[in-house]
Amino acid sequence: MSGFSTPTDAEQAFYEAMASADLDAMMAVWADGDEAVCVHPGGPRLVGTEAIRESFDEIFEGGAVHVERVGLRAYRHGDVAVHNLVEEISVTGRMGTQTVSVIATNVYVKSSRGWLMMLHHAATADGDEEDGTERPAGPLH
Repeated sequence: MSGFSTPTDAEQAFYEAMASADLDAMMAVWADGDEAVCVHPGGPRLVGTEAIRESFDEIFEGGAVHVERVGLRAYRHGDVAVHNLVEEISVTGRMGTQTVSVIATNVYVKSSRGWLMMLHHAATADGDEEDGTERPAGPLH
């Protein structure tokens, strides 16, 4: 398994894997071993690729996850890239289709294999963040 040419390529592959509920494609995005960490909204911290694989396997049992990405803030220094964005996730339930806003931080590292995801941390957004409007630049710009 090899990594990606850029952090943006790795991120695109991550969201494409979600859109197609492709577990193998999802796991191809992740760095190997216990360094990888994933936190889904309201969930526990998952450490290591085995725990991350199990969580996405459960998520994908429900089918594809439709995500529109807005408000990307990106920072890159050397072999580390940090992307912060709002995920607008379409969820279909008893009440029909609704959109849930989630703030996500994705951290990518460059290894000898290329760029891979080291961290995905997502949390439900408060009202101000939902529109993805540009905010004054802070540490991520």
